[in-house]
Amino acid sequence: MNKKTSAIIMTVLLLCSCGSPSETAEETDRSEAYVITETETAPSVILETTLQTSEETVSVTSETASAISETASSEASEAASEIPQTESMMRSETETTPESETEPLPPASEIITETEYSELLSTESYTEAETVSETAVMTTLASVSKEKVTVEVPKIKTGSFSGEKMLENDLAAVDISAASEGVVKVTYKGSGSKVKVRITKGDAIYDYSLDPAGTVFPLQSGSGTYNIKVLENVKGKTYAIVLDNDFEAKVDELSPYLLPTQYINFGEGDKCVYKAAELCTGKSGDIEKASAMFLYITENITYDKELAASVKSGYIPDPDTTLERGKGICFDYASLFASMCRSQGIPAKLVMGYVRGDVYHAWNEIYTSETGWITVDLFLDSKGWNLLDPTFYASASDKAGVSEYIGGGSDYSAVYYY
Repeated sequence: MNKKTSAIIMTVLLLCSCGSPSETAEETDRSEAYVITETETAPSVILETTLQTSEETVSVTSETASAISETASSEASEAASEIPQTESMMRSETETTPESETEPLPPASEIITETEYSELLSTESYTEAETVSETAVMTTLASVSKEKVTVEVPKIKTGSFSGEKMLENDLAAVDISAASEGVVKVTYKGSGSKVKVRITKGDAIYDYSLDPAGTVFPLQSGSGTYNIKVLENVKGKTYAIVLDNDFEAKVDELSPYLLPTQYINFGEGDKCVYKAAELCTGKSGDIEKASAMFLYITENITYDKELAASVKSGYIPDPDTTLERGKGICFDYASLFASMCRSQGIPAKLVMGYVRGDVYHAWNEIYTSETGWITVDLFLDSKGWNLLDPTFYASASDKAGVSEYIGGGSDYSAVYYY
């Protein structure tokens, strides 16, 4: 990689960063996230935690992962501003031509009568030419009509939550009926305004905010024994455990990355699902489909510097919103791409971690059984999980240089998988 390319990549890395070390340093030490304290008033064990809301300094994994403070790539903004506004520059077919631009009528001596015009049309040479022209047009229209393909939106699998296997009490419930598919659904029945969920397996610890109506979370740590805790805020930084249970799950490697979950949330009626189906119509193979979706996102979604400057802790991306607004931060890019891929049956991860050691960022990995081109520059050269970074690719002026950087993957350090 030459010096110019390296400099451009460094610029993209610095300007598209999703956080600073100071914002996420506390995430690396999870062993002290909960300190049990005694209380005489609380009916259950009270935990003194560092879980906090947008008004507080957040130090838990997913909370900090969500609090992405990114700065837009100036190069991307400049590039976007230079795109010619072709629609406004083109004259409408129905627009009236200004009088000054109309062609003047020929001299009276050259103007023929309607009868003469009819006779001219009846000549053999003209009629033959006209017939050929009309036939060609009709043939072309028929061909286009036959080639028109109906977009078929696939049925979206959401997990078999039958309610047959439940972990529950008066305040919370966990449906583990679909644990073998790599997901669980958690609901809260209490009156607390802030509720958290912690899912642990071995050293892997994932913390989430909980929507009381129910939220689907992934079991991304493979098969084995999981522990799940539901916690409600008592006051300040103090949370009480309202449910604490262990359960066994035998999870296939790909299962958690094929279904909708909290950060990759999509359904059959969503616009991102339809757009994915539209883009993949007529395409064959995962590489060809992933290429169509990756190119669409990187060519149509721009970096949202205003959101990057104002995003708060607890931010959860919405793929349809990103698609409609046509812009987002790295969390949005990764969520949209993962949602579109999963809707097409392509296993996709949303990954949070570091680039070049200190730039907190979100990107994707997709699983394919083939190798091939995603873009003219970016080639997936392994069967299995491959790293893709739609944010960096969309923001870079030097696509080839960034493709080489992304494809190498040596400067990416994954911390959390969703």
